[in-house]
Amino acid sequence: MTRTDFYAMAKHMFAENGLSDYIADDAVEKFFLLTDIMRKTNEKMNITAITDEEEIIARHYADCLFAVKYLPKGATVLDVGSGGGMPTLPFAIVRPDIKITALDATAKKTAYIADAARALELTNVKTICGRAEELGKDPAYREKFDLVCARAVARLNILLEWCIPFCKVNGIFIAMKGKNAEEELNEAISAIEKLNISLSEKQEIILREKSGNSSRENLIFHKSAETPAIYPRTNAQIKKKPL
Repeated sequence: MTRTDFYAMAKHMFAENGLSDYIADDAVEKFFLLTDIMRKTNEKMNITAITDEEEIIARHYADCLFAVKYLPKGATVLDVGSGGGMPTLPFAIVRPDIKITALDATAKKTAYIADAARALELTNVKTICGRAEELGKDPAYREKFDLVCARAVARLNILLEWCIPFCKVNGIFIAMKGKNAEEELNEAISAIEKLNISLSEKQEIILREKSGNSSRENLIFHKSAETPAIYPRTNAQIKKKPL
C-alpha cells in the first residue's frame, strides 16, 4: 500500500469512528511507519494476527484511540501486558504530552516496543520487562502512575489485582474490553470492593470497519484509597482464587 493510499484510508477510518482529532499528517505518518515496522517484524516473531492494513488501522489504532480522551494532560501512564505495543504506541503518537511505560513479561515484546518507539522518534515511551504481580509490590512502581490501562490481557477479576496496585490514589484504571465486558464486570464485584476502586464510567463503542460494525467497551475505574498491602498476591493465588 502506498503512503498516499494509507493516509486516505486512515483519515477516512478515523473520521468514520469519530476520531478526527487524530488525523493530523504527522500522526498519520507515524501510523504509516508503525504499520510497516509491525508487518516486517511479524515475519520474524508474532506481533499480531492482523496483517491487512485497513484492519490494522481499525482494530489496533482506532480501537485504542477511543480511550485517549481519558488520559489526563501530562499523565504518567502504565500499559500492563502491552504485548505488541497496543495501546502504548498509539497513545504515545497522538499524545506527546504523556509519559507512557509498556510493561510485559516477554522480553522480545518489550524490545520490539522500544525499537519501534526509537524508529518513530517517540521520546515519551519506556519499557519494563517483568511480571505485574511482582512489580506491583515494588516501591519503585507501586502507586506511581496517574493512569493504568490494559487491553485484551485477562478476565477483569484477575486484571484488577494485577493493575490497581500501580495506580496512584485518585488515579484512573482503564480496562479495554470486548463484548463480554458486562459479564466480566459482574464477576469482578468483590475485587472492586477489596481494591478500593469504583466504576466511574462505561464507554460503549461501536467500531466501524470494512467488515462491519463490532462492539467494544472501555471500563473506567477511579481509585479512592491505597491498595491493601496484601495485594497483589502471587500469580498462582490470583488465578486459583480470583478476588
